[in-house]
Amino acid sequence: MSTISRLCRRVVASAFSIVLLVFLVNAALLGSVIVSYGMRSRQQGTLPLRSFSDRFMPGEDGLPVPQPGAVEECLDGCAFAMLLGPEGSVLWRWQLPKSLDHSYTTGQVAALSRWYLEDYPVFVYRNSFGLVVLGMPPGSFTRFNFYIDSGMLSTLIAGFVPLLLLDAALILSVCLWLGWRAARSLREIGRGIDALSRGGDVHLPQRGATAELARQLNRAGALIASQKAEIARRDAARTDWIAGVSHDIRTPLAVILSGAEALEREAALTDAQRRLTQQMRAQAERIRALIGDLNLTSRLQYDAQPLRLAPVHAGALLRETVAAFADSPAGEACDASLELDEAAGRLVLMADAALLRRAMDNLLYNSARHNPPGCTVFVRAQRILQGDREALRVVIGDDGAGYPPGVLAVLRGENVSPPPHILGLHLVVQILRAHGGEVRFQNEQGARAELICPAASSCAQEKASSPF
Repeated sequence: MSTISRLCRRVVASAFSIVLLVFLVNAALLGSVIVSYGMRSRQQGTLPLRSFSDRFMPGEDGLPVPQPGAVEECLDGCAFAMLLGPEGSVLWRWQLPKSLDHSYTTGQVAALSRWYLEDYPVFVYRNSFGLVVLGMPPGSFTRFNFYIDSGMLSTLIAGFVPLLLLDAALILSVCLWLGWRAARSLREIGRGIDALSRGGDVHLPQRGATAELARQLNRAGALIASQKAEIARRDAARTDWIAGVSHDIRTPLAVILSGAEALEREAALTDAQRRLTQQMRAQAERIRALIGDLNLTSRLQYDAQPLRLAPVHAGALLRETVAAFADSPAGEACDASLELDEAAGRLVLMADAALLRRAMDNLLYNSARHNPPGCTVFVRAQRILQGDREALRVVIGDDGAGYPPGVLAVLRGENVSPPPHILGLHLVVQILRAHGGEVRFQNEQGARAELICPAASSCAQEKASSPF
């Protein structure tokens, strides 16, 4: 929403700036036109006319005449010129039309000084000999005769600045109103985009300038909602299928395990038959573990596995896990070790102990399963700080062949075809994420898995709002 408000402020400021710029450009154009016409008038000789009226002198016959060169210098562009005496008679003339070459009454002089003489715009200047009348070509000038009340003129001058302020306030009000209308539409679009990003429903009113955008967002919201419903239906079907298959397999698998255990106890079996029976039981137990992993990863993926959080001593959990692995048939074929520093052993985790142990078991048995007998499997634990938080760092590794490149690529989020089987490793990632931790896999003289799990003092507040 702050982005939309900032955008609206910029729109209003831009609109006001554009209006102000238009005013300035108009003023500049008006000034340039005035200057241009003023320069042209000067070039045409209209401005030196006043000085021409002062350049008369008495002639040899006693009548006034212009000084030498005054006509050529000042009357360029004029149609005619004459000098009227005090009685209205023409004392001097230049290119004066015959129709205008006569004496003028006082009324005629008053009229021509304000308006036109026939079709000629005229300018009248007084000197010591009389009135100098300069006629310009018809159509070259437009003359107006107007007056204004002095009080009104004073009022206009005094109100000029307030009028400008009023105009600016009016323009700003219009810009703000337009900006408010745009902001209202954009705010609705912003709410729709926010709801869309959060996965909510979008139902925007389709009106105004943003109608097309609102229509497209509504379409996108409806499409996403239908896709979410379809995905939820497929996920529910997959979860139900996994649960059903697991339930159907559990009974025959229990029969196979009990039969294999019974056969192992038979004294009449040969050594080869006993080894075969043990292999059957081990594979059946592996199938049972895979089914358990499949059910657990499905529940974790859809937040259906409740975390039974309780204080767990890291040292005790690690010792029990490594000891149980060492006593198992898979662990007996490996050289298992635990390196636990004193600070890590005192850490208390707020965790589901069974799930954490399941994650570490998966890594330990994965090392034993994918390496030849006699490999070394180790667990190293230490206390670390993540900023101002305590955490437990556990490295589980071996000296075997390491993770295949395809497995590491999938764990990094890359697409690999065909995808490798990493159900156990994927479950480790899910369990650590559910506890607010993380897992990193790498190859370093064998397989290495680094588990980071926050301590109880660090994760209490984070888990307070957890949906589990």
